Amino acid sequence: FNVCCMKRMCDGCVLAARRRGILDKCPFCRTCLPRGDASELAMIRKRARKGDAAALNFLGGKHYFGQSGLARDVPRSIKLWTEAAELG
Repeated sequence: FNVCCMKRMCDGCVLAARRRGILDKCPFCRTCLPRGDASELAMIRKRARKGDAAALNFLGGKHYFGQSGLARDVPRSIKLWTEAAELG
């Protein structure tokens, strides 16, 4: 799952990207891949602020499970999931 563009990659796409030497960039949007939790969260939050339903859903999961350095916050995750659902 690429947090830069919120696209899932199948194994065939991963293999094709590796064969072409695209290891440090997203094969879909060519953005440099994040190098840690802080940069990953920054990318997700940037997309979430723009109203990206997939980013809101993903961020809700991070809050729910307490991943990427975030504290576990179930009410916040429910709020994010509700907003994502309203956006479609």
